[in-house]
Amino acid sequence: MPLHDKWKLPLKTKLYVYISHFLSAWGDRMWSFGVGLFLIRLSPGSLRLVAIYGFSKGASVLLFAAIIGDWIDNTPRLKAARLSLVLQNILVALCAVIVFVVVWYHETLRTLWPDEGALTLFHALIIVVAILGDLASIARSISVERDWIVEICGRDKDLLATMTSRMRAIDLTTAILSPVATGQIVYFIALQYAAVFIAGWNLVSVFIEYFLIWKVYMEVPALKSKMFKTRKDKVETEMLFTDEGIQLDDKDQQEKISQASNVAQEETEKCTRSSSSEEGDTTKEDNSVEKDACDQCLYKMFKSFILLFRGWKTYMKYDVAFAGLGLSCLYMTVIGFDSITVGYAYAQGISESLLGVMMAAGSIFGIAGTFAYPRIQKRIGLERTGLFGLGFEIFSLCFCVASVFAPGSPFDLLYRTRENDSSNIIVVSSVLGIDNSTITSNLTVNGTMPTYITRNLKVNVTMPPSQEASDQTSYISIGLFLGGLITARFGLWITDLTITQMFLQAVVETERGIISGIQRSLNQLMDMLKFLMVILAPYPQEFGLLVLISFVFVCLGWIFYARYSYSVRGHLFHFDKLCPDKLNNNIVAETGDDNSGNEEISNRPIETHTA
Repeated sequence: MPLHDKWKLPLKTKLYVYISHFLSAWGDRMWSFGVGLFLIRLSPGSLRLVAIYGFSKGASVLLFAAIIGDWIDNTPRLKAARLSLVLQNILVALCAVIVFVVVWYHETLRTLWPDEGALTLFHALIIVVAILGDLASIARSISVERDWIVEICGRDKDLLATMTSRMRAIDLTTAILSPVATGQIVYFIALQYAAVFIAGWNLVSVFIEYFLIWKVYMEVPALKSKMFKTRKDKVETEMLFTDEGIQLDDKDQQEKISQASNVAQEETEKCTRSSSSEEGDTTKEDNSVEKDACDQCLYKMFKSFILLFRGWKTYMKYDVAFAGLGLSCLYMTVIGFDSITVGYAYAQGISESLLGVMMAAGSIFGIAGTFAYPRIQKRIGLERTGLFGLGFEIFSLCFCVASVFAPGSPFDLLYRTRENDSSNIIVVSSVLGIDNSTITSNLTVNGTMPTYITRNLKVNVTMPPSQEASDQTSYISIGLFLGGLITARFGLWITDLTITQMFLQAVVETERGIISGIQRSLNQLMDMLKFLMVILAPYPQEFGLLVLISFVFVCLGWIFYARYSYSVRGHLFHFDKLCPDKLNNNIVAETGDDNSGNEEISNRPIETHTA
């Protein structure tokens, strides 16, 4: 008898799972929105601190995600969930408290050490603690949402589909509501008090979330039993995965290997006890075990890079790989609702309240794309759906490109040279006996030197034309940028769903793991490249150049996808269907018989390659 016939999941247990997931997702969305505002506030006039955080976070996930997953596989379920949950909430609360301290004592920290050393140290501390919180969040997500949910549903696939879909709906709901709520909180109270609010939220929710997962653990007997891999199992699994691209998914095979390895391990322990008197041999064995453990740790840390290197040939043997390359190009863009965009819009005068509404609008357009995807795919086919999604996204992003040159745009490629000229003028203030703070304040606020200084220096430092437009508080540029960004989410989500389904259909079962790992590594590397690009050009005056580069990469993604679509269908567009009359006339002229030619056209369809 199937397991779900004997065991029916109570409604209250489902509610415990849903409420716990809602609290966790709400906290994650709130922090991801707030951290961009906090970092841009700590480094006004530059996106470098935000970019450093994003780049470091991506590198940490790339290096430590496999180690975290392995730790969860070899840790009791309740212990893994409890530790990851507590660490995540405490680290986020600690980071928010540090932000409050830095904002509150900003001037004191600037002058505490030379060259703002204390302030730089606190900035680094904020980034490190935030990244540790993100890693703890990944551990909690893997533990509860990837492992627990499977055991809770047992063998009931319908129940598993229902619960995962409702948890996805909770994610989408929090993606809409959480930024709006957080934006109102930050807007109507000071930023430092908003950090305190987020810290308090995490400290309170950790107790509620832990109580809920503990209740689930006590009411679902399957969660209390867990199979652990022995050391030999892990080595054999890794060898199969890296050398042949195969994973042991069959539980019977895993049990047999585990039993065999247990017997071998018992014999090894007996031999070790019998030869315990030989200290030299024992020392060598200990050193060998330590070296083996170190090698495994290094392997897991660089697993993404090793996988990308070893599996590249396997990845490229599929035609759909070009579609995957196109998807990875979409990650190499600053035109997305992440901390970079939040920081840039905030620097352009958009309030926190309006930013939250804009992020919610982007999520709504993305959700609309998910609902439209199956209808579009059913009507025009899978490959054409991808072309439509990418085409719609490129059309929307044209407004972002136009925003670079629109009134109110801070775009100025000569910004750094102008900044150096201003610095040189400030240096001569010591010769004139004028306080530097007077000059810098005038340069920052008014954009010109005081008249009594310009008379002596015979110079006139003025702002660039783009900055003069910004002084008139024109929101045309940032309005075009956010409008194009919001509408582009519709095409982006359609494209993502299309390419994901293509991989599911094209890749053979024994290579799905390695292909998925390579695609994830490519996406993460392109995302890190984006943050590296912002680190090199962190000023809002240079953001327009990053927008243009991002648009080029999105178009490059369309080219990769079009290459795949052409290889599958033999064409990109049905030009013959756009002008059928001209085609008919050509055929009539060749046959010389109007009636026979028309009859032939009506009876014989035009040969085309179907998707």
